[in-house]
Amino acid sequence: MDPLAAIVSMLRPRTMSPKIISGAGAWGIRYARVDSVGFGLVLQGQCALQIDGAAPLQLAEGDFVLMPPTSGFAMYSDPDVEPVTLSPDASVGLSELRHGDPKGEADFKLLGGYFWFDTANIDLLVGLLPKLVHIRGADIAAKRLADTIKLLADEASNQRPGRDLIVERLVEVMLIEALRCRTAAIDATLRPGLLEGLADPNLANALRCIHADVARDWSVAELARHAGLSRSAFSDRFTHKVGAPPMEYLIQWRMALAKDMLQHEPMPLEKVAAAIGYESASAFSTAFRRRVGRPPSHFARGFSPGAGATT
Repeated sequence: MDPLAAIVSMLRPRTMSPKIISGAGAWGIRYARVDSVGFGLVLQGQCALQIDGAAPLQLAEGDFVLMPPTSGFAMYSDPDVEPVTLSPDASVGLSELRHGDPKGEADFKLLGGYFWFDTANIDLLVGLLPKLVHIRGADIAAKRLADTIKLLADEASNQRPGRDLIVERLVEVMLIEALRCRTAAIDATLRPGLLEGLADPNLANALRCIHADVARDWSVAELARHAGLSRSAFSDRFTHKVGAPPMEYLIQWRMALAKDMLQHEPMPLEKVAAAIGYESASAFSTAFRRRVGRPPSHFARGFSPGAGATT
């Protein structure tokens, strides 16, 4: 599987019921902290979005935005309006959240929601998310995202057969579509991680090799050959762009797969070990405990039905 698709599938993204955020007249809102990944599609009008510590970003009709967890952000139609501070839970259960004049006709509408992810590998998000993804309405990617989000909203608000599976797949499609979009603005906000690595054709070849056969006894020299680079040039470029040396990235991905299997596919440790490239259950257990901080059996029990643990 393609590396980006493999990681997004493992994270099992899901979303709360999308809702309309509308505004009329002069308004401003602020969220002190958001611990999940938010998305929004502007359906009508325009507003400003300002993440704490960053310059305001103007959003217009057709624009799509994907925002990682943040210490705080504000949205407003008028910078001179004192923003109303809201809790992320303030709109739970509502199909529309109105700001500004409650009776006037809305001159701004945004369809938005939040992504939620499996907790076992939530740290993988750090390597995936730029500081902000802003795709302008004129971009073809925004049009595809708009179609996907509208389908998602329609499915989420109805109880047709197969609804849950369709919503799950549409959420994955939306996230992958947003993450793979490349613009100058997005490139400027990328951090070292998988997206940076996949943007480099040489490193992308090596990353696909790792994800296609994680159990293989890879060496830096062999991966460098697949990348078409010298061993030293490959290692330096991989470390700079992906954020970890090649062998470290391989181990991180093996541990991520192991956590996913232990959480969702209970099986003997021997099979888990073989699936990710360890010669024995004991060798795998030692490596897992060193990385995760507890033995595989304890980790698996933490995610068993009724255990109550989420991390």
